[in-house]
Amino acid sequence: MTAQPESHTVRASLPPVADSSRAARSLVNDACLRWNLPALADDACVIASELVTNAVRHAGTPLHVTLAISGGRFLLAVRDGSPRPAIPHHPDPHVPGGRGLLLVGEMSHAWGSVALPDGGKVVWAALRADAA
Repeated sequence: MTAQPESHTVRASLPPVADSSRAARSLVNDACLRWNLPALADDACVIASELVTNAVRHAGTPLHVTLAISGGRFLLAVRDGSPRPAIPHHPDPHVPGGRGLLLVGEMSHAWGSVALPDGGKVVWAALRADAA
């Protein structure tokens, strides 16, 4: 993981491996502490973990994580190389897994998936930083 901290933005490149979710949680936790937003850390870590896990599982390409504070919001974005949009599914309640984006939707103020001209996408989520 290579992280490049700026005053209100943190970027990291992560490989498409399972341990990247842990690295993303650490990055989020550190950013929340640095930006004096400890109340957001738990939710932001869960969201980051879900977004990175989905990118590893479904895209299998290098990931680029961006965290930022803007307009009273804590923004998390994960860029991958897959053109497939991130779409929440409603799996069978008796089958484990498959609920990550539903969880992201419940825990965040807003979230979405944006296709990129290079064939990849960015999946993002926003938490209210001014309410923390």
